[in-house]
Amino acid sequence: MRQLRIFGVLGVVLYVLAQFVMFQLSLARVPDTWTIGGAAYPEEPIEIAVEHVRADLTPPLTLHYLDQTFQLDPASIDFSVDVTETLRLVREARSQSAALGDFLRQLIFQPPAARDVPVVVSYSDEQVRAQLAAAAAQHDQVPRPPQPVTATLSLQAAQPGHLLNIVQSMPAVDAALKSVTHRDVVLIVDELAAPPPTLDLLAQLFEARLASFRGRAGVFMKDLRTGEEINLNAGAAFSGAGLLKLPAVMEAYRRSVDAPDEATAQLIAAALQTEQSNQPANALLAALGNGDAAAGAGDVTALARALGLRDTFMALPYDQPITATQAVSISTPANSKAAFDTGADRALQTTPADMGLLLEMIAQCRDSGGALLAVMPAQFSSQKCEALAAALRDDAPTDVPPLLGGVPAGTREVIHRPGGTATMRADAALVYSPGGDYVLVVCLSALDQPLDWDAANAVMADLSRAAYDYFNP
Repeated sequence: MRQLRIFGVLGVVLYVLAQFVMFQLSLARVPDTWTIGGAAYPEEPIEIAVEHVRADLTPPLTLHYLDQTFQLDPASIDFSVDVTETLRLVREARSQSAALGDFLRQLIFQPPAARDVPVVVSYSDEQVRAQLAAAAAQHDQVPRPPQPVTATLSLQAAQPGHLLNIVQSMPAVDAALKSVTHRDVVLIVDELAAPPPTLDLLAQLFEARLASFRGRAGVFMKDLRTGEEINLNAGAAFSGAGLLKLPAVMEAYRRSVDAPDEATAQLIAAALQTEQSNQPANALLAALGNGDAAAGAGDVTALARALGLRDTFMALPYDQPITATQAVSISTPANSKAAFDTGADRALQTTPADMGLLLEMIAQCRDSGGALLAVMPAQFSSQKCEALAAALRDDAPTDVPPLLGGVPAGTREVIHRPGGTATMRADAALVYSPGGDYVLVVCLSALDQPLDWDAANAVMADLSRAAYDYFNP
């Protein structure tokens, strides 16, 4: 029995010694569970395995730029494997694996723990970046802003772009150059949003449409969200005509406590609803002037001045003859510009900009802000401006077709004030649309000849549609 024990102990010792010898011999080879540069070289001598790694790292990398692919040849970037240093790392790793733990794993027929030994390489970082830059020059796409299409008065949709991020792509390229198995690189490409449309583009559409109009044109537009404006002769003096009913109605509301009395409200409605007769407007002016329409016209001019509108005035009521001896024309910055003569009525004048600013004041006042409340806090309130806007909206003219007000269904609210004479057609609109709120004023005039109203109406309808489409693409 004792001999059996001795033989058993000797057998164990011999097994351990044999396994130890085998373990020492295996240190010169790559274990089955190890990889070098991501590839397995099971039981190959370390020197041969490293040579295989060097050869396996010579094929080109495949680089992916979105759906485009191109190759990066290691030879083109002075690529080389540092065989000496890689051998050192593998041998050092094998010597570390000779620890008691790995030997005990072999005693129970367990391989060494999985491990990947990195490959030491060198290459020209500058040349890699140069090749990536060349790919970027070929495949990068700069975002394209919307393009004006003058034939249809529309904006062609903007295009997004993309840009190769060379800095963020370099680590993936570096890792692929050191990997036998992962030779594909998905480059980092930054997506660039499409630029939004700008009012400058819309102004180009306006100018293209007005180029065919035979006469003088003035356009004022303002984006009420951003404050951006379009000014195409917006400071030029035009006949006030029906446009001046807007400040006249505002003057009536300024004088009221909460809202105009019933009699004044009826005069306001009649003046606003009728464009082809000025008698209702003169009746309103007379009420403002305590029976004197000329005094009422002066009060309207005073309101415009108080609000900073220097180019808007009513020197006389509507349809009053001007004698040769009357000096009714009021000098303004607008009508002093001899270079842009619109044939404006000497007694009743305004500009597209002044009318647009008045409508903006109403919009701001409804939201408890703006010039009306700043200049006349005791005469205006958000509630009064809301009532003013409702009157302008609900009592729109019934004897002329809507022009700038002719916007698509679904528009939240449109407030507009037209005006016209034999030689002038105009409309000023405050539009609350799903895509944004804006003011648009268009004045068109012909010199020394009657204005073709149908042609003028077509111009204003086209400009209105282009403006609406800009905010609601």
